[in-house]
Amino acid sequence: MAKYVEPIINTDVNTDQFIEQIETVVAEAAEDLKKLALDIHANPELGKQEFKACQWQAELMRKYGFEVEEQFLGISTSYRAVYKSGKPGLKIAMLAEYDALPDIGHACGHNLIAMIGTGSGIAIKSIVDELGGEIHVIGTPAEETEGAKATMARLGAFKEYDVAMMAHPFEEGGSSMNTSAMYARQFEFFGKTAHAAGAPEEGVNALDAMINFYNLVNALRQQTKDDARIHGVITHGGSAANVIPEYTCALFYIRAHKVAYVEELFKKISACAEGAAIGTGCTCKISKVEEDFKDMCTNMYLNELSCQMVEKFGEKLERYGLLTIGGSSDAGDVSYECPAIQLAAGMGDRPDGQHYAPHTIEFTEMTCSQQAMDHCLSYVKGFALTAAQLLSNPAHMEAIRAEFDAMEKI
Repeated sequence: MAKYVEPIINTDVNTDQFIEQIETVVAEAAEDLKKLALDIHANPELGKQEFKACQWQAELMRKYGFEVEEQFLGISTSYRAVYKSGKPGLKIAMLAEYDALPDIGHACGHNLIAMIGTGSGIAIKSIVDELGGEIHVIGTPAEETEGAKATMARLGAFKEYDVAMMAHPFEEGGSSMNTSAMYARQFEFFGKTAHAAGAPEEGVNALDAMINFYNLVNALRQQTKDDARIHGVITHGGSAANVIPEYTCALFYIRAHKVAYVEELFKKISACAEGAAIGTGCTCKISKVEEDFKDMCTNMYLNELSCQMVEKFGEKLERYGLLTIGGSSDAGDVSYECPAIQLAAGMGDRPDGQHYAPHTIEFTEMTCSQQAMDHCLSYVKGFALTAAQLLSNPAHMEAIRAEFDAMEKI
């Protein structure tokens, strides 16, 4: 990979005049925004079940003068809140998430993502009133499971936006990181039951097919690129030891840094399944069980501009460059449709000084702390100031669009 060079950001157009305005707007809305974050945290809802969280956000956006479309694109717990200045200008999207994890609640901080998304929309509203354009806040459910942003992208929801922005809570603040593409597939094998001791010759063993398939996938791993990740579990392997299994099932996730390579891997894994079925006399069925996630293609110019604007409000953001992590996010699908970023919103240190990571109880405890909410309000202000830069200086959008048009999407 070529050495990464940070983009040169021209901020000659002074937007510091908006800092006091943004500070005032956010201070006035802070109590409502914190209440939203705490209410969502205290009432964790799984993906596609976030009815309370969705309703609370819709009510909040209406309170601040937005027109709200609930069940956006027919998704029951989605929404789109729109404010139009009536003047020509850019169309900016802020993204909100609000689903929780089973048992441990908001251990990924989506209650804070909802606060940042709605809060940024409210703050940017005052900017577009003066400079023109529109601000849309889009509620995107089920990031942890089905990934509503992927569904929305497939339906063309993000093509109309000049930029889309969000921030995800982490222990430390940082720039937007790229994520891996992912396919989730179910593999089923069908055979014929028989008494394993009395008449085994009459059976067709679906478990043999599954084990052969699993071993073929293990062998395939020797010939994959370093960024490939193939991981799965057998969800049904049979019911009784003295009965030849007629049915087995497995769930696999297939990941790589670019979606084109995920597709190539999927074809090879499908061939493994078909070969295992033929070799045992079984049949196989391969099913898509979740939305496919594309890789996150961070717009590096927008990324650096937003980092600089957030830092004006006291945050320190690490720069991760072109780092791609092994995890996946439906935000990647957004980045294929318009210039997009997902900053890391640092929540600060725990009182005991111990590290904490997403999807742990310790993370859940942090995501309802006053400290975390105060840090996240700085990102609200930073995104609003980013909007001021974009609307004041056309050179920013020229650079962002040029990078988007030239980026490697597959």
